[in-house]
Amino acid sequence: MGKCKHNCNSSAGFTLLELLLVLSLIGIASVFSIASIDRLAGRVDERRWADQTQQSLAKLRNRAVLSGAVVRATLDLERGELFLVGSDAVDRLLVLPKTFRFRSPPSAATATSKPESRMSLYFYPDGTMDEAVFDLVLPSEGLRRFHLTRFTGKIERTTVNDSSR
Repeated sequence: MGKCKHNCNSSAGFTLLELLLVLSLIGIASVFSIASIDRLAGRVDERRWADQTQQSLAKLRNRAVLSGAVVRATLDLERGELFLVGSDAVDRLLVLPKTFRFRSPPSAATATSKPESRMSLYFYPDGTMDEAVFDLVLPSEGLRRFHLTRFTGKIERTTVNDSSR
């Protein structure tokens, strides 16, 4: 009754080869997960800057409505800045990181002429604004197009697939 059914002298455990194989698989899996996390962090950063751009535009529209006066802002396409133009001073509302930039969307009218480096944006006390369209160029080669609608005062943001970059 007290006898072992299996060979009691055999050693229990893993061989060195099995341990190395498991460690190498864990290493490969961690490399892929780190790369995936890095891409995800980049997309989150792009989303954050697109959101901040849209929020800055909404703040300008709200400022015009609440103050009862026309609010003028300038979008500097070269430097990636949005700033409020007042009577005395210039107030920077948004400064993009170097990997992001603004641009005018390509059109047939500007194909032969040099694109402008600045775009003026006007917001009116009744909640409307001047029509404007510009792109936020993302580091991942994506585009977010912002369209400021004249009569409704709506600020639309869309993803654009553009090959003319």
